[in-house]
Amino acid sequence: MTRNILKTILLTIAGLLWLGAPTLSGHSGKPLYHLIIDTDAAVDDLRAVTTLLSCNDIPTIAILGSHGTLEAPEAARRVSSPLTVFGHEGIPVGIGRTLNRDLPNWHGFARSVKWGPEITRTDPPMAEAIELINQVTRNYPDKITWIALGALTNIADWLESNPSNAEKIERIIWYNSPDLKKGSNYRTDPEAYQRVISYNVDLQIVSNNRTHLKMDAEYLQTLASAGSAYSDHLFHVFDQLLHSVNEVKPHLDVDDDLAVLYLTCPLVFEQDTSRTPTVYVPVSGIPATYLAELNASVLASSINPNNQVFSIFPTDKEVYRWEVSEFLEKTIKRFGLTEWRSVVLTNEIHGHIGIYSIIGVKMGIRAMDWFNVGINNLEVISYAGSLPPYSCLNDGIQISTGSTIGQGLITIADTISAVPTVDFRFNGQTLRMVLDPDIATKMREDIAYGVEHYGFSDRYWNYIEKLAYQYWREMDRNKIFRLREEISL
Repeated sequence: MTRNILKTILLTIAGLLWLGAPTLSGHSGKPLYHLIIDTDAAVDDLRAVTTLLSCNDIPTIAILGSHGTLEAPEAARRVSSPLTVFGHEGIPVGIGRTLNRDLPNWHGFARSVKWGPEITRTDPPMAEAIELINQVTRNYPDKITWIALGALTNIADWLESNPSNAEKIERIIWYNSPDLKKGSNYRTDPEAYQRVISYNVDLQIVSNNRTHLKMDAEYLQTLASAGSAYSDHLFHVFDQLLHSVNEVKPHLDVDDDLAVLYLTCPLVFEQDTSRTPTVYVPVSGIPATYLAELNASVLASSINPNNQVFSIFPTDKEVYRWEVSEFLEKTIKRFGLTEWRSVVLTNEIHGHIGIYSIIGVKMGIRAMDWFNVGINNLEVISYAGSLPPYSCLNDGIQISTGSTIGQGLITIADTISAVPTVDFRFNGQTLRMVLDPDIATKMREDIAYGVEHYGFSDRYWNYIEKLAYQYWREMDRNKIFRLREEISL
């Protein structure tokens, strides 16, 4: 590669980093990619899965555990922990087929690395992999990008069960060694590879062709600079690992992570045409520091709201009223810029600082977290009616989710619930979200107090505004709602 071409690529990367994160969706708010993630729970899979979950507008419609570094059931259980940590409990998890093959010599190390708190996943329950894939793809309107971080067993079995399933696949991005038959993901199930390529699907192999691309302290610090819950989680896990007393730290190469970078930043990869089939590797000569910064930029995408007009949503204190500016920094740090932006826009459109409208925002953001989708992807049924103040909930839900009347994605039910209740639907699943009854009772009592003492005078609206500010900065969307999955896949 010439020096000028390399310089152009590096300048382009720098531009991407300056803008904040790679472009992951179109102007319509619709995602470019729709993922199924397949993992055998290797240590680098933890980083890859976490980074994919951080992409704020790339829906993951299922995650599968496959036999490889660990057994398939154990791999599936590992995934459940970060899903719960990040509030993505709505992503269904499936268990692949057990293979009659020994685990690799690094399986003990992989088993010792905790993906997060020990969690027994019961909602939604884990299904058998093929059954789950059939369920999540049955009526899905878009083609699927399959991210394979282990063997190709699950997708081979699925294609074999019904060859027409190949039409549902946009492409398969598979991490494996540059030398195909020496790769552990290939060796785990060589027959699966042969079966997959027989279906003429687009299989793109991503590899690490360097010996010095490691998850060392410098790389980890770069990831931590993203400042998101996802990067914080990775830093917590791998900082402890890097500083452990164990001198042998296998599998800390940046391997499966590259599949994520190839998906989100394909510009920094080139074809290794000396290999058959073609393998995609990082551009020769590109510094490892740039790859780390790109990885961090993807992790940071979770804290960047999907603005359609703003290039950067304003967070300068000077542009806000003093009552708001005094809690701006702490609230954004606690609940994120996406929630902040939605509350701000809702209050402006709503015409006043409202209590129920703010609760509606927190509901909508929590629902998008649960399903791990961006705006314009949820169908909503609200049981808040059409009369204020209760119906103000609907404004917050529409602004936070993009599921507006104009989009045809929200329905106001004839039935009105005594407690704020909303159904959110995505790909065959319905999540019913109900405000904690004690909080709902307290809100009604607070409003009744204002009406009793101030009527509907200016003093009443000032009183409501102060209450709304309090709810805005104090109520945690992860704690104030009761969730249950009404309709399973």
